Amino acid sequence: MNKQEILNYLSEKKRITAPVAAAEEQADQAQQTYMKAKKKWRPGIIILLIFALLEIYGVNKPWGDFLSILGFLFFGGIAVFLIYRKITHHIKPAEAKLAEANSILQRARSNPEYRNGSKDFPAKFYNYYDIYRLWNFINEGRAESLKEAYNLLETHYFQEDQLAIQEDIRRLQSETAAASKVTATASVINVVNSFRNKK
Repeated sequence: MNKQEILNYLSEKKRITAPVAAAEEQADQAQQTYMKAKKKWRPGIIILLIFALLEIYGVNKPWGDFLSILGFLFFGGIAVFLIYRKITHHIKPAEAKLAEANSILQRARSNPEYRNGSKDFPAKFYNYYDIYRLWNFINEGRAESLKEAYNLLETHYFQEDQLAIQEDIRRLQSETAAASKVTATASVINVVNSFRNKK
């Protein structure tokens, strides 16, 4: 295939995979929204439930059983109301959107055109973003054949992985250095305190 034929071939693959990429992005956003909905008001609800339990277990017993029960009902009632509101107004709508987004994604992936398009293409590169990068490599003249473009993309992924590993190592080293400073400071303080105690 010449350059234009390769570009046309990759453009067709981009067209075929674009609906799946869009559906994956929607499903990812719906998943994030659902996770946020599950975490919504969690600390406040936990604090209210703790206060309710403290009321019922007698922190306020000197004031009388009636006030303890009233406090339990007050804090527990607010917690139950927030849980109900969270479920009905946040979790269930987010769950419905997530189910719809996953259904759309499943339909896009089961589209016969999408499934047939993967037969003559490397499975690990059969997604819109990789195909777009391959198209750019050919279009910019960085690769002259699909095989060269595949190898170039593989090299890019390897380099990105190496950079991520180096970043993790740097982060770990800085955390270790910070922990070492804290340990050294604590040791000095212990020595000073033990020296003062001997006097």
